[in-house]
Amino acid sequence: MLERRPLSDRSVHAVRKALKRARAMLRLMRAALGDEAYRRNNAALRDVARALGEVRDSKVLLDTLQSLPKRSAVAPDRSRAQLRARLRREHVRSRGTLRGNGTSVRRSYKSLRSVRHSLSRGPADRYDWLVLRQGVCRVYGRARITLGRARAHRTAEDLHELRKQTKYLWHQLEALAASDGGGTRSLAAAAHRLSDLLGDDHNLTVLRGKVLQASLAPSAQKRLLARIDARRERLIGRALVLARRIFRDPPAIFAVRVAAAPH
Repeated sequence: MLERRPLSDRSVHAVRKALKRARAMLRLMRAALGDEAYRRNNAALRDVARALGEVRDSKVLLDTLQSLPKRSAVAPDRSRAQLRARLRREHVRSRGTLRGNGTSVRRSYKSLRSVRHSLSRGPADRYDWLVLRQGVCRVYGRARITLGRARAHRTAEDLHELRKQTKYLWHQLEALAASDGGGTRSLAAAAHRLSDLLGDDHNLTVLRGKVLQASLAPSAQKRLLARIDARRERLIGRALVLARRIFRDPPAIFAVRVAAAPH
């Protein structure tokens, strides 16, 4: 999709989703790849994603603001419209920067081809269950540790890290479900749901920062922040309940659950 010009919002979103999935697969295969190859390819994928991040994030902020309940169905909220206009300008600017930087897009496309070539070398049978088990346990263990911090402190940083690790786990479980006939599909679905909840919370956190930066009337700013905080509280509560169920076992027991999932 990177070779398409101009890049639409939908294309940017699709590319970033594919990059997330690819980075999850790298983590799944890390034991077979080796640390040096893993770090090199992961860094290449990460840098491509970052080049597209501003466009995607600015679009998500507009959608997140639109999803917040309005003060009234008939009375216009001028402060909200002011913030929406500011976010739209930022989105248009980020898209213009990406479209105008053809060198960056070509470099990203070249990086992806290099990663594909690197991963295509070597026998496919090196990715056996022991390798996959180590990869999924590594991500699961990191997510479980982050969950402990998130439950204790509920910081935006810990919740965002939990979201990243959960999204990697979701993609890994989907891949395993495809290869084992679907035995891990229910686990993948739960991880998917959790990553969505945490993703919505992250978007609200970023939007909250934009509200604080904007020159809004104090009363309007207070209303928007209250709506954001109320929605975040509900999302975090639901996410932590689901996370406790997903990450209830130590990594070794989780690996047994995955291996023994009914086919």
